[in-house]
Amino acid sequence: MEALTSVPNEETIQSYTEILKSVEWQTGLKAVAILLIGLAGVKLFLRYLRRLLKKTNVPAAVHSILLTLLRVVLDLVVVLAALSAIGIPATSFIALLSLAGLAISLALQGILGNLASGLIVLGSHPFDVGDAVEHDGIAGSVREIRMMHTVVETFDGKVVYIPNSSISGGRVINMTQAGKRRVDVKVSASYNNSPDQVRKAIGEAASRTEWILEEPAPLIFLDSYGDSAINYEIRVWTTPAHFLDVKNRLTELLYTTFAENKVEMTYPHINVHQM
Repeated sequence: MEALTSVPNEETIQSYTEILKSVEWQTGLKAVAILLIGLAGVKLFLRYLRRLLKKTNVPAAVHSILLTLLRVVLDLVVVLAALSAIGIPATSFIALLSLAGLAISLALQGILGNLASGLIVLGSHPFDVGDAVEHDGIAGSVREIRMMHTVVETFDGKVVYIPNSSISGGRVINMTQAGKRRVDVKVSASYNNSPDQVRKAIGEAASRTEWILEEPAPLIFLDSYGDSAINYEIRVWTTPAHFLDVKNRLTELLYTTFAENKVEMTYPHINVHQM
C-alpha cells in the first residue's frame, strides 16, 4: 500500500489508465450510480441540516461556512467511493489531491488568508448579523458573514463586501452590542438668555422626546462662548434602533420649547457699528 504522502508517478498513473480501460460496463454503471446517488444524498442532507441549524442557537453567520465546509468533505467522500468501485486506490488519489492542494494554496494565499480571517471573525465574535458596525470609514448593518467577505449594507442603501482579512486585522466599531447609543445634539442661544433659562427649555424638549432612556440620565451643559451666541450640548441615551428617531425628534422639539420659553435661537451674524 502506498503511503499517504507519496505522489503517483508515471507508472502508477499508467496503471490507473489500464484499470479504467478494463472496467466492465456494469462496474462503470455502479460507479456512476454511487456518484449520482451520493451527491443527491449530500444535497438533501445539507438541506435538512440547514433547516435544523435555524432552530438552534448557532449564530446565523456560522451556518453558511459550516455547510460549505461539510459539503466539500462529503462530496469528496462520494467521489472516493465511486473511484474505489472501479478499482482505483483511494490513498494515491488523496496524495494527488494533497499535491494539488499545496500548489493551489501557494497560488491563492490571499484567498486562503481571507478564509482563515473569516474563521477568526466567527471565533472572536465582534458582531452578529443585523448589528450596526463601522469599519474603515464604512458604516452600516451586517447582512451576512461569508467565508471570504462580510456583507454590510450602508445606511444610505449601498451593499459593501469587506474582506475578512481587513476586519480581523483592523478596528471594528459595534454600535449595537452595548444595547444603547448616545445621541449628541448641539444648539446655540442668545447672550440675552441666562443659562438656567436655556437649560429649562432644553430639559422640556428632552422630557417630551420618546425613547430616551432614564439611565444614563440626560446631560445638558454649556459648551462654549461663541462670537454671537452661547453654545450648548445635549447628550441623551437611547436604544440603537431609535437613534435617528431620537436625534430628529429632539432637534425638532428644541425649536418648539425655545419659542415657548422665549429663548432666542441665534444664527451667525455680524454687527457693524458706524462711527
